[in-house]
Formats: sequence, C-alpha cells, structure tokens
Amino acid sequence: MQTVEFIDALKCGVPKIDNQHKALVDMINFLIQAREDDTPTENISFVLGEMNKYVYLHFRDEEQFMLENFFPGLAKHKVIHETFEAKVRELQQLYDEGETELLDEVLEFLTNWLVNHIQGEDLTMVQEIQSNMGL
Repeated sequence: MQTVEFIDALKCGVPKIDNQHKALVDMINFLIQAREDDTPTENISFVLGEMNKYVYLHFRDEEQFMLENFFPGLAKHKVIHETFEAKVRELQQLYDEGETELLDEVLEFLTNWLVNHIQGEDLTMVQEIQSNMGL
C-alpha cells in the first residue's frame, strides 16, 4: 500500500483542522511503513491506540468549530464522526485480540475514509460556513 500525500486537495482552509488532518495522514503513513517493516504487533497496536485518542480530540475540535460557526449540519456530521470512531475502536480491538492480518483492511479503511471525509463532508462544511459568513 502506498503512503498518503497530504496535498492541497486535502486542505479545507482552516489551519487548526488542516494541521490535525496532516497529523492523521502522518499516523496512517507511519502504520503503512510499520507494516512494510514488519514492526512488532505491540508497537502497531500502540500507534492505533494513539490514533484513536487523536481522532477523538480532532473530532471534538471540528465539532466545536461547527458549533461556534452555527453550522446547521453539526448533528449529522457528529453521527458520521461517531460511526467512524466506533469502527476504528472495533478494528483496533480485533487487531489487539490477535487478528493482525486485519492491518491491511484497517489501513485501507482509514485511508479511504479520511480522504473521502476531508474532501467531502469537511470541505463542504467549511465552504458552507464561509458562505454564510459572506467570505
């Protein structure tokens, strides 16, 4: 699996959110490289756990941004976040229970979801907020 490049198309124009998205891409890339390097399972599990924590914090920051800017799609966006968080926790638990062959599935899911979410929901959210602000 190829690493993910944090290109301009993955930027939504809000520096704090863009920086957090880049950090998530970096974590995914670390996991991709760790898989290639046959990094010990416990190290990969640790990074997955840290990624879970970071995703939680990032989503709360994003949701706070939406709340502060009166984004009408906040409730729907929160559900999308919660669904993702539950799936990542589930995949990490399976991995921790010894189903290490799932790492490819985990990486593909994380990569596809993150790219599609940023380019879809997040970009739309920021554009709508900017439009409502007259920017």
